[in-house]
Amino acid sequence: MLTPADRELALSRMEEACSRFYRDAISTGNHPFIEFTGVMQAYIKSCRRAHEAGIDFSDCNRHTGQQLPIESFELAYLAEKLDCIFDGRIEVRSEPATEALS
Repeated sequence: MLTPADRELALSRMEEACSRFYRDAISTGNHPFIEFTGVMQAYIKSCRRAHEAGIDFSDCNRHTGQQLPIESFELAYLAEKLDCIFDGRIEVRSEPATEALS
């Protein structure tokens, strides 16, 4: 669990890491690899919104069961990115899967 100050620092570091990744990804010339930057940016935006709402985004994951707040238009955006990267083999759902957690 992160404090509000720790979350703000984490967000700053996440944004810096994403910027570095993008610069390095561009140098590969591999478009699907570059698309991961969009996935990371969408995640960071959702984390920022969660933080502003007082939610500890570091606890939002499949293992804890706490969902990261995400808008429907962002799900569509993520679906587009993942479709480009994995050619439709990964499906984005608006609700979590009901199968058992592992």
